Amino acid sequence: MMGDTTERYGTLSRFFHWFMALGFAWMFLTACARFIDKDAAFTKAVFQYHGQVGFTILWLGVLRILWAISQSKHRPHNNTITKLGHLALYVLMLAVPFIAVLRTIGSGRPFTYWNTIPILSGSDEKIQWMVDLGNSLHGNLGWLLFLLIAGHIVMTIKHRIAGGEEDVMPRMLGK
Repeated sequence: MMGDTTERYGTLSRFFHWFMALGFAWMFLTACARFIDKDAAFTKAVFQYHGQVGFTILWLGVLRILWAISQSKHRPHNNTITKLGHLALYVLMLAVPFIAVLRTIGSGRPFTYWNTIPILSGSDEKIQWMVDLGNSLHGNLGWLLFLLIAGHIVMTIKHRIAGGEEDVMPRMLGK
């Protein structure tokens, strides 16, 4: 079943959720590695893909939001606090990688998606406000996003333990 119902999320919603969860797990791993030791061989090996995965998350996030809007009448019902939490997650899902893209544009560095698709050609001109915005917000909002994701996971576990109608996990597992 492709679309959502009031009892569970459909195939496409589950795909977006779990595929992006893997992407966020990768982003968390690479951000932690860089935070711990940016010069370590492991960090250099994994961090080179941080921007590539982040750009993928940006576009998956756009598609996910468009899909969520199209399915809003069919989705399982949530309370206001849950809706606000999901809204914050969606906003940060787009804002964090978008700010990184702005920083890349401002830096004048070229960006090639997975070393095959040229997205930005380099330029000699720096746009300092873009670089400054990216430097001040990207990391901080990224850590905030990870905290919200951790809260999302904790609440899912809490509801799982509570059982009954509180157990929201089957909705995202398609059961």
